[in-house]
Amino acid sequence: MKKLSFLPRTALVLAILLVLWFLIASFGAKWGLIDKMTAFGTMTVGIGATAAMVIAAIALVALIVSLVVKPRKGWLSALIALAIPLAVLAGFNQLRATAGSVPFIYDVTTNTADAPQYSEAMVKARADSGENVNPLMDFNAPLGTYEKWASNEELKAKTSAELIAAGYSDLKTLDVDRSASDALTAIEDAMNMRGFENVTVNKEAGTVEGTAIVFWYGFEDDVVARVRETETGASIDFRSTSRLGTSDLGVNAERIMDLSKAVEDRLGKDFPQFQPVETDDENEPADAEGAVAE
Repeated sequence: MKKLSFLPRTALVLAILLVLWFLIASFGAKWGLIDKMTAFGTMTVGIGATAAMVIAAIALVALIVSLVVKPRKGWLSALIALAIPLAVLAGFNQLRATAGSVPFIYDVTTNTADAPQYSEAMVKARADSGENVNPLMDFNAPLGTYEKWASNEELKAKTSAELIAAGYSDLKTLDVDRSASDALTAIEDAMNMRGFENVTVNKEAGTVEGTAIVFWYGFEDDVVARVRETETGASIDFRSTSRLGTSDLGVNAERIMDLSKAVEDRLGKDFPQFQPVETDDENEPADAEGAVAE
């Protein structure tokens, strides 16, 4: 049994190497050194999960040996070595739970009947970002029309609109009592404050676009907000679309809700109250200066 006294140190070294493996996968993908789906799917979920189970088993044996074999040393190293892969496995279990609790899609919007559309420049940027980029979805088309869901018996007959309605019931168009111009400004500010890249405003189209880059692995999600004037102010619809992967793990819906709240807060605090322009009998503006209260 004394020959097994090396196990605690060995287990700890393996646990540290496991952490380094995940860091290499994540930052290698983020810096463009490793394909993102290879880094996440193969290196992390595939090899990483298996390695975590093996290291946990070794660490458990090491812990038992360190507590049984005299002089009973190394138990702390073995305990740390066991804690690391167990934490990793707990993270994977949480990941699976999250994936099972949200719609299995990568394209989410507040308006599935009339979704905001990305500009030609954004569509080109998506296409130029690499291979296997997700196609933009028709939210009312059966998922089976897309290769990713063609063999999924449970989902292929359903539409993204149905999944969004069932899974994200709180995802709604944002109606504000502010001008469309103010709304565009607030959206642009909110995107910039959240670190979106290439934030672009198109006043004629009434849209603001940007790309959110996830810290881990550098996954890119494109976002567009569309503003339309209403009788009482403006309505804002959002869309967030992952460039890679089939399930977004709920990230796109969370981003939309966060962005919607940020825009609403900015309009409530930093902008004057919007008031519809009164018209005379000839349907002409009665007082152009009355459009916005000072």
